[in-house]
Amino acid sequence: MPNRAPPIATTRRLGARALLLGSLILTALVYLPGISGGFVFDDYANIIRNDDLRLEAVSVTGLLQAGWSGLAGPLKRPLAMMSFALNYATTGDSAAAYKLTNLVIHLVNGVLLFIFLRLILLAHGERCGRTGTNLTLVAAVAAAIWLVHPLNLTSVLYVVQRMNSLSAMFSLAAMICYCAGRRRLKTHRLGGWWFIGGGVPMFIALGLLSKENAGLTLPLIALVEVCFFRLVTARARDRKLLIALFAGALFLPGVAALIYLLADPDYLTARFASRSFTLEQRLLTEARVLWFYLSLFLVPKLSEFGLYHDDYQLSVSVLDPLSTIAALGGIVLAVVAAASLWRRYPMVPFAIGWFLIGHALEASVIPIELVHEHRNYLPLMGPIFALCYGCATGFEGHVSVALQRIFSTVIIGLCATLTVVRAGDWSDPATLAAIEAERHPNSFRAVYDLGRIQINRYQLSHDERDYNKAVLTLERSAALDVTAKRPLVALLRLEYDHGREPKPVWKVELLHRYENSLFHRSDNLDLHELVKCRAELQCAFPQNDIIKLYRAALSNPTIPSYSKAQLLIDLAVFYVNEAGNFAGAMELLDVAVALHPREFAFRKVRAEIFMMAGRYDEVDAEIRFMRSISVWADRLNSPLDIIDRLKQRLETAKRRDDGHRDRVSR
Repeated sequence: MPNRAPPIATTRRLGARALLLGSLILTALVYLPGISGGFVFDDYANIIRNDDLRLEAVSVTGLLQAGWSGLAGPLKRPLAMMSFALNYATTGDSAAAYKLTNLVIHLVNGVLLFIFLRLILLAHGERCGRTGTNLTLVAAVAAAIWLVHPLNLTSVLYVVQRMNSLSAMFSLAAMICYCAGRRRLKTHRLGGWWFIGGGVPMFIALGLLSKENAGLTLPLIALVEVCFFRLVTARARDRKLLIALFAGALFLPGVAALIYLLADPDYLTARFASRSFTLEQRLLTEARVLWFYLSLFLVPKLSEFGLYHDDYQLSVSVLDPLSTIAALGGIVLAVVAAASLWRRYPMVPFAIGWFLIGHALEASVIPIELVHEHRNYLPLMGPIFALCYGCATGFEGHVSVALQRIFSTVIIGLCATLTVVRAGDWSDPATLAAIEAERHPNSFRAVYDLGRIQINRYQLSHDERDYNKAVLTLERSAALDVTAKRPLVALLRLEYDHGREPKPVWKVELLHRYENSLFHRSDNLDLHELVKCRAELQCAFPQNDIIKLYRAALSNPTIPSYSKAQLLIDLAVFYVNEAGNFAGAMELLDVAVALHPREFAFRKVRAEIFMMAGRYDEVDAEIRFMRSISVWADRLNSPLDIIDRLKQRLETAKRRDDGHRDRVSR
């Protein structure tokens, strides 16, 4: 009996899955050069300098403590923080291990994206009767381009952005559950509501515990419903339930946000006070930033990419720069086009809506930095998918299958080539710093990183020319941003550590900036590092200079109350460690705790200093209060084992003092 040829559909599915497998292997190879690189930027504050992540052994208590040690977001992103702790517990401070974990998550997301796109393509094909186009292959090509696109690099090699990729992973899982459930509701099969009512909320919750962007999952699901499922169900009751579900899911969060803002009308203005732009300027600038992101997607040029974009021009009005009004007009036209083409060409509103909804948090009223490439990780999926589908349907019947495959291969290859070049730039800190400073010469952060690398080079070579280069680079960094303190702190520390006297103008300028210029959150970290390195005898920064800087910062009118409280705590510890000045330390601690009375970390420090001063009744009072603080209400963590260890230390100190008094009385 002759062998039968496999069905065409089966052959196509096998081809799509082979392409997906090949793209996963290609992605791993493309990112391999960057795995050897180091930590950058926010990695230090969130991971390297976070002692709570340094687990000696994996335990539930240790993981919980690590989870609630996050500095970012209102929910502290505990799942991402726990994953960092597990990395440390298994491989220590190896940046390569952290990055390999990120790469694995990225590969998993590529598979999830393929499944999700295939599900919505099947729904779209069933609705419009399209059977000719190889829908599975379209999903595979879109996933392959997304996997190797250079715009996604920082979500993989910038370690702390695991928060972003983990959140996206759970969001994709939630959307897969929704699509699987909807297909069952549409055909009256069992299990539809189990997927929707069980899987969707579970994965959204996990996503929110990784990063708050997962809160956009429901609006994205609503977009999928409107574009592809159109509320079509086998039973009228299911349709009514879906309408009620979306009405509640989309309406209630908006009401909650409105109530919160009405209860705290200064919420946004207070947070913008510590930024170099206003709410209006941020919204105007973000309109241009969205088009900038799209340009990086459509015409990716290596010179435009970067870890830092603090050199991006601010929009101070609708007409300054003129590109602002053009960007706003373009967004309005895009929304109008999406609405008008919804019925006939649902891929257009899907691509536009997905991109805009995906940026709704980080490109709106929240006072965070203006530009970061990793924010495109999930939003980029929509435009890539729509373009792949548009090309597939446009080529059908006009371009041979062989030419279509060549075209897809060329696009994937170009993206992979650019990404492997970028990954090579990230292969070691010195290379990355030099390239970032070259491509972004007006970014104070990029130039500062180069100066820091030059300091390290001098410490190895002891060549005076390297020393002078570092000084000139740090001076240039300080000149690029008149509010930046870090380059000046680095200059002073460099001079003191090498037995030299810094230029007086650096001291004067740094004091002026701490006292008068806009206070950034990172300014806290710089002062904290000075106190820490002096306590550990790792730097020679003079005691009086540190106190002057703290006093200047505390008098800054733009300093947020929490940052002020942190500085007061640091200075109190410094007083005790450097001069045994308990009275001065207690005054500072009282002010800090008054500013944030329910802050567990502040109470803990005060209890420890009370114990050092022998004021045991006050330690008992602090411990009782610490037990009453909710984990969800504080900014760091309040695990019971910390309180228990403090209680044990208190009992030990009491017994030691009692024994000493007995010996004296005898």
